[in-house]
Amino acid sequence: MWRQLLRFGMVGLLATFVHMMIGFLLIQSTWHPLLANLFAFTIAFVVSFIGHLGFSFADQEVSASSALWKFALVALIGFAFNEVLLIMLLSEGDLSDTVSLWISTGSAAVLTFALSRLWAFRTPHKAGGPVDVDPSANLTNQ
Repeated sequence: MWRQLLRFGMVGLLATFVHMMIGFLLIQSTWHPLLANLFAFTIAFVVSFIGHLGFSFADQEVSASSALWKFALVALIGFAFNEVLLIMLLSEGDLSDTVSLWISTGSAAVLTFALSRLWAFRTPHKAGGPVDVDPSANLTNQ
């Protein structure tokens, strides 16, 4: 598990770096920060998915198509969080556009890691394996 966590972190850092550098360069090229962030996110998503599928979770029996739609949903949730936080930081006006982008992207990376680890790249349980139990099921039977 620790090796997988380290790999996930390495891919995540690479994708975050790609996101930040593209976003920074586009903002410096006078792109609007929200549009720059969207473009940077799209490129970073591709880097992240390929890296996680082929490196972070290469030893797990997860299909690319299953992982893609789950990871896309996770990434969209993370991106929405990123954009909302970026809008809030920009509206405050206390921080530069670039610092605001760093804060929003870093925060979204933490959220994306948690959701990816717990759901998107999780190995599906095979028949006869562990079963998720609904703790509320016992309440209705009493």
